[in-house]
Amino acid sequence: MNVLIVEDEINARKVIRYFLKEFFPAISIAGEAASIAEAKQKIEQQNPDLVLLDVRLEDGTGIELLQQIENKNFELIFTTAYANYAIQAIKNEAIDYLLKPIDPNEFKLAITKAIHKINESKKKSEKSPKTEEKKTETIHIKTADATYYIPVNEIIHLEADGAYTTIITKQQKIVASKNLKYFEKYLSPDLFIRPHQSHIIHKTHILSLNNKGCLQLSNGECIPISVRKKAMIRKLLKNKN
Repeated sequence: MNVLIVEDEINARKVIRYFLKEFFPAISIAGEAASIAEAKQKIEQQNPDLVLLDVRLEDGTGIELLQQIENKNFELIFTTAYANYAIQAIKNEAIDYLLKPIDPNEFKLAITKAIHKINESKKKSEKSPKTEEKKTETIHIKTADATYYIPVNEIIHLEADGAYTTIITKQQKIVASKNLKYFEKYLSPDLFIRPHQSHIIHKTHILSLNNKGCLQLSNGECIPISVRKKAMIRKLLKNKN
């Protein structure tokens, strides 16, 4: 499990680091950020399991940061000196809301809850081979106008658009009112790869890695690659060739 600390006060970061090392030595600190811009970049690069988020940052608020993240694939704990953001924390499904100065016992309880929730989520995502095979045959997509049953082998690419996902097949584009994470759990990692937080691609439709650092697909699309996925993509393409 890894944690990203988003906090603009140096002393507050030191306290959080100390508490993590003292009470939870097995947890890895993925990095630290003091601003929205820096935090957004590190979330994409490090893909943290948990974010400890201050409300007031150098260039805005933690709430504004969350609004800029299309797919929140992490658990959240707020750490702040301001009590009046609790409603926003609830709306963003935060595990806890810790007021500064942070009480060590409350910190331990919050992190323990986060560990439990993250572990439970990982257990639920583990599927038996038979279940996985059945769920990768077709995807059921319901829109305002129709219900689609799309064979997985016809999907080229899925792209996030906020709370929506665009599914690009060989014949059409369908906009579904579910986020990308929802579809990811139904797609076999043997067939699909997520090179970027906003994209999932069917591996057979990857043609090459172009000189701009993008994946060229069979339908002409060029898909960006996050920094942390580049080594994996190169290995995939090497094995494919």
